[in-house]
Amino acid sequence: MEQRLDLTKASPDGYKAMLGVHSYVQNSGLDLGLLELIKIRVSQINGCAFCIAMHVPLGRKHGVSEDQMHLLPAWREAPIYSPETRAALAWAEALTHLTGGDVSDVVYADIRQHFSEKEVADLSFAIAEINAWNRLMICTRTPPQLGGASA
Repeated sequence: MEQRLDLTKASPDGYKAMLGVHSYVQNSGLDLGLLELIKIRVSQINGCAFCIAMHVPLGRKHGVSEDQMHLLPAWREAPIYSPETRAALAWAEALTHLTGGDVSDVVYADIRQHFSEKEVADLSFAIAEINAWNRLMICTRTPPQLGGASA
């Protein structure tokens, strides 16, 4: 599949604005490994090869284990995730799917047991950011960067 559009060239100011959100999220104080797990999971849900290929190595860099990455699609059944990580993943999935146009009170209550109001807000910005990047990379057909590996 050939890339349709290069956002950095077509709309440099729009791309720069997205990088501003990214910079805020990365410097919000949230655990970078947790952020990478969220970004990988949301990208799996949305089917964004570019973002999955980008965030798996970043996950490794920030301490996410191979088991955590491999079991991510089945995180509810895998005992290797902490209660905090489970709450964050549930929040990420709820904000990505928006089933029925809302996020359940149960999911919100769970995330608030583990994260402050500011942390929930920052997690929400992180989830919105990766959902936006997924949609941008998918609609432009931006191919994944595979570190020299050929398909």
